[in-house]
Amino acid sequence: MIAITDEDRKIVYNYIIHNLTIRLLQSELKENEKSTIKMKRVYLSANQYQESQALKQLKELRKEMSTRGLRIVGEHTLDNDMTEFRYLCRGVPSTIHFEDKELHKLIQENRFELLR
Repeated sequence: MIAITDEDRKIVYNYIIHNLTIRLLQSELKENEKSTIKMKRVYLSANQYQESQALKQLKELRKEMSTRGLRIVGEHTLDNDMTEFRYLCRGVPSTIHFEDKELHKLIQENRFELLR
């Protein structure tokens, strides 16, 4: 049986966080475009910059995942405020679970990292 390494898990973990961050940023961009706030351009610019940085990093993660035989195959929200992500590592199925509060915190931390 093929062993899933810590590095494989870290790549999948980072991919999930970056992907969810991009989803959030794209949603906020749509909301901000419709907004009438005075500093609209500042928010749009910051969101667009974060999105472009996240997309660059996601592209690199996709390459690494492809090289290592990693693939996300599903996302499922569980009843107890948990989200489960299913992935394949060189054909071996595995899962990562996140509490929704933890996931939200990780996404926010990632957004701040993207502004650096």
